[in-house]
Amino acid sequence: MPLPERYAQEVADVVAIWLPEGYFRAQTQIWNAELKAAYQLDGLPTLEQLARIRQALILSPEDIAALNIAKGHETNKLLRRVQSKLPTEDGNYVHRGNTSSDVLDTSLSLQIRSSIDIAQGDFAKLGANLQKFALQHRDTLQVGRSHGIHALPHTFGRQVAGWYSDVREGVTIFDKARDAISYGKLSGEVGTHVFIRPELEELALSQLGLKPDPAPSQVISRVRHAQVASLMAVNGGILERIATNVRLLSMTDVGEVREPFDPREQQGSSAMPHKRNPELSERICGLARLIRGNALAQLESMALWFERDISHSSVERSTFQDIFGNLSYAARLATHVIGGLVVYTDRMSENMGKTYGGIYSSRLLNELLPRGLARTDAYELVKGLSQRALDTRTDLQALASRDPKIREFLTTEELAEVFQPGYYLRNIDVAFKRLGILEE
Repeated sequence: MPLPERYAQEVADVVAIWLPEGYFRAQTQIWNAELKAAYQLDGLPTLEQLARIRQALILSPEDIAALNIAKGHETNKLLRRVQSKLPTEDGNYVHRGNTSSDVLDTSLSLQIRSSIDIAQGDFAKLGANLQKFALQHRDTLQVGRSHGIHALPHTFGRQVAGWYSDVREGVTIFDKARDAISYGKLSGEVGTHVFIRPELEELALSQLGLKPDPAPSQVISRVRHAQVASLMAVNGGILERIATNVRLLSMTDVGEVREPFDPREQQGSSAMPHKRNPELSERICGLARLIRGNALAQLESMALWFERDISHSSVERSTFQDIFGNLSYAARLATHVIGGLVVYTDRMSENMGKTYGGIYSSRLLNELLPRGLARTDAYELVKGLSQRALDTRTDLQALASRDPKIREFLTTEELAEVFQPGYYLRNIDVAFKRLGILEE
């Protein structure tokens, strides 16, 4: 199923790879490389014949239109259209010794690799934006959360640095996917090299930047395609993590960020005019689900009958164009969201106080330990005070200052120091330095 038109326009460069023009022209690249290799090895076809064949392999818009509506065996339709432009002797060199999967599978590898290149560029651009954004908010105080519950102070920049780290890893994941799919097959029926020499296959594929699948059947092993699809699902999950956190931080009860929103053009709700929903981030999460679903379909296509069946073909007519179209679109949406994200630093500061000082309980605990109080006793003491602070909405520092046991170990000045957020940020730059955002 093709991408919805409103999405396809945003990723026209990816979509073009999978449209009929890109589909059929990718196949002619295989014949071009194979014929060039044949000339280099044997001198046949001759240079003159090679020039005529190459001209015939240039598909006109009329060729594409005719091929797109033709019924029956697609590779035969393409082959016959090319051969119809050539003398019989010249035309007989095209597809000599090949089976259809030689052309279809090898061209599919080229299409996937081209899509990988585009999506990797989209991730690199998102990463550059996140790196800049993390540095911009390196010192913006924010409460860290676990289980959605306030934990202890950190900075918003440190949170964004975690997103950047994932996206940077995603860029390298594309390299793994490219390596997995950079294989072709020009070994003929059931991969046995009956009519095509291995030397010809190796030389032709090398001209396309591909390696021969070591032990193909009629098709390239679908383990390779499943790897690519699975790796792209991981990258979709990377985008989903960012989008999910933007959604959570946008909740009215949190209110720390807001997606870019133009009130002149956007409406959050047809019934509630005040709404400004994180709809772009929600869209990214939905796209990640589609990518995972297509990855599952590709995993199901690994197990073919004997040397081949055609059950994978119908799946692959939609999986890869959807995976890469949705992935590039989601990455570009994420770049737009990060580029225009509104950060409410005052709300971040306000939220720091919602536990009435409870987020400093870990330091209070750790300040008691070197002063001689047993850890179990110290923990129970601080836990009791912290829970009372939450339940009674009373400042933990005030409760601690009135507790006789605490006062045995900490002076008023020492207790005041416990409740300063700066202590928690003393090593906040470690991640920035490890990621190369800051110099060591």
